[in-house]
Amino acid sequence: MNTRLNPSPTQNPRADAVIDLLFDALILGQAYRADVSRGGIYRYASQLLISLESLQRNRLLPYCPDPLLAESVAAELTQLRHRGTTPAAQTQRRRSWLLRPPAPVKSLLKPFYRKFLASKPLRQSAERNLSKALERCNRASTVFHTPFQCVPAEVRSAGLPSVITVHDMLPRIHPEFFTEETIRHFTELFDTLEPRDHVICVSESTRRDFLRFNQRIPESQIHVTPLAASPELGPIQDAAVLAEARQQYGLGETDSVILSLCTLEPRKNLRLLIEVFESLHTKGNHDSLKLVLAGSLGWKTTALMQQIQDSPASESIVITGHVPDQQLAALFSTAIVFVYPSLYEGFGLPPLEAMQCGAPVIVGATSSLPEVTGEAALQVDPRSAAELRDAIEQVLTSPSLRRTLSARSLVQASHFSWQRTAERTADIYEIALGR
Repeated sequence: MNTRLNPSPTQNPRADAVIDLLFDALILGQAYRADVSRGGIYRYASQLLISLESLQRNRLLPYCPDPLLAESVAAELTQLRHRGTTPAAQTQRRRSWLLRPPAPVKSLLKPFYRKFLASKPLRQSAERNLSKALERCNRASTVFHTPFQCVPAEVRSAGLPSVITVHDMLPRIHPEFFTEETIRHFTELFDTLEPRDHVICVSESTRRDFLRFNQRIPESQIHVTPLAASPELGPIQDAAVLAEARQQYGLGETDSVILSLCTLEPRKNLRLLIEVFESLHTKGNHDSLKLVLAGSLGWKTTALMQQIQDSPASESIVITGHVPDQQLAALFSTAIVFVYPSLYEGFGLPPLEAMQCGAPVIVGATSSLPEVTGEAALQVDPRSAAELRDAIEQVLTSPSLRRTLSARSLVQASHFSWQRTAERTADIYEIALGR
């Protein structure tokens, strides 16, 4: 048991008792500008930051290597601390949306933007910003943590102990699922690791995959800190709230909802889920069945969207786009079953979020998903349409099975918490500092 006593804000602890944490908060700025960035990495970074602050074991110094996003980082962090979005912040985000170019233009501009960020004036500016941040730190107790990308050059030059979170190794294992830019980012991260770095993997599955490719980091410096569902998520039983959620997404009062939530991209295996849904939908006893695909559009979605358009069940398939955090619990609670047939996950946060809302869950029996869902979910071969269809039919036709799975979901979700994740992460900072 950890018996460490955390100093209160009014105490004056020893200079080396509190860690000065330089945290790469770039993802917060990206999320403030565009909802498509509010995926798993954003959830990890935002929940971890808030939980680390509550521990009072470290002093948080958000750091943004992209100077154009620094103000957005500050604004997003303010919203996180207030657990809500003010009308003024919403207006500001709408204005920032108008300033973003359309996707085709953005794609053309990205190479120039990368050169701009790598230019000498921008790098000198980053070095000055880092120097100003370090003036507030005790260098002997300062650590840098990036939640998803490589350590910036200026941080390397400063010689700070660095912690890097690796969410999965999929760009190395299945590069066909990704764009060239994503593969380039991941290759840069992996190739710039140094032997003194500490790596956090979000699951034992990811740690095993990392060890397969790792030739730089000692195994003792590769750690596991599981994620958790947001503490604000839980079962919704208020009929008015559930009715409002159904109306929001065009669902009838008696519709049976098969829900999947993710960034829509090839590895999520949604094309197979649609095929299975079509076979169920043609049966007369499933006339009120709806498939809800929630989440932002990712990459390589052309074939998926064409399949939905051409589907004989297209009128019963709902594409929600990004779902705001405050609507997630109600959406999970409307689902008769949550289905996540992903081919590979570094952790798989959406099934755990669904479980914390008491939803019966079906997942692919691959990578980290069995580790996260345990025996609480039905597990299927994600490449087998027959197995997936049988599992969904079992849940649809058996109220007793739904009750059993729902109860198991709540128990399984209780095994994870951001408080424990933050504690483990703070311990890794201590190790990185050689304490």
